[in-house]
Amino acid sequence: MSKSLLSLSGLSLERLRNFCLIADAGSLTKAARGEAGRMALFSRQIKELETFFGVELRRRKGKGIVITENGRRLAALAREQFAGLEDFRRLCRKIPVEVSIASGNSFLEWLLLPKITELRKALPGVRLRVLSQQTRDIVDGLMQQSLDFGLIRADALRPGLRSEKVRAEAYSLFVPRKLAPGLTPSDLRRRIGELPIATSLGGQFREQLEADAEKAKWPLNIELSCSSFTQAACAVASGGYAGVLPDVAAAQFDQTKVTRFELPFLKGYVRPLVLAWHPRTATVRDILTPVRECLMKLLL
Repeated sequence: MSKSLLSLSGLSLERLRNFCLIADAGSLTKAARGEAGRMALFSRQIKELETFFGVELRRRKGKGIVITENGRRLAALAREQFAGLEDFRRLCRKIPVEVSIASGNSFLEWLLLPKITELRKALPGVRLRVLSQQTRDIVDGLMQQSLDFGLIRADALRPGLRSEKVRAEAYSLFVPRKLAPGLTPSDLRRRIGELPIATSLGGQFREQLEADAEKAKWPLNIELSCSSFTQAACAVASGGYAGVLPDVAAAQFDQTKVTRFELPFLKGYVRPLVLAWHPRTATVRDILTPVRECLMKLLL
């Protein structure tokens, strides 16, 4: 740390830690958990940091505050240093280092968690924190450097992030045999309107599914909208619904009981899945390189 920086007052680890809490929570009130004393302390510390750096770190919006661009940059820098110091402390004390990875629920359950024991054996000094999040929240976490890795769609990447391709994910119709006895690919289009279908509730995929089906004149009967593909897969497993699901879901079903059918109008809809991270986080946290290499080896 430079001599000029040390000669000034107003900067401390506590102030930076509390500012990160505020940035992560999105508001001073949430960070302070509504406690008046903590709110006053946090407010004063933000002012002291603003005086120290000579920039506005927050601004008022309605009855609350929002973090400015300079505030987000400061929070990211502080998180980097805290993460590096925490890793160093744990390594010195021979405590496992924590690494976070987030994805949608279906890819966590169908891709990552089946490999979790192998990961544990390959990374004895690492404790994984696995998070189920929406894609937008994952990307925000990577950009803010509050998250180490994200398993996301390639088209969700933002400038500044790095990534490696894991797989290309296509989608199919999964039909319990007892729901539609004798159903074959040749009569699927004629009979598809008879099938109660379960799939995801909304988002890019659902919009594309409905638009492509309507354009191709395939009368989908979507009776069950779920917040995740894993929920829709459970409905298929119950035997009462067909499901439009990622092809990775095939491993969840007994092939003697559930048949997978390609949907011609979705043939070109393939979404590359990538493992993403922020390069600055990887620079500060040496442990992330072997973790990334191990993840890629097992997920490919």
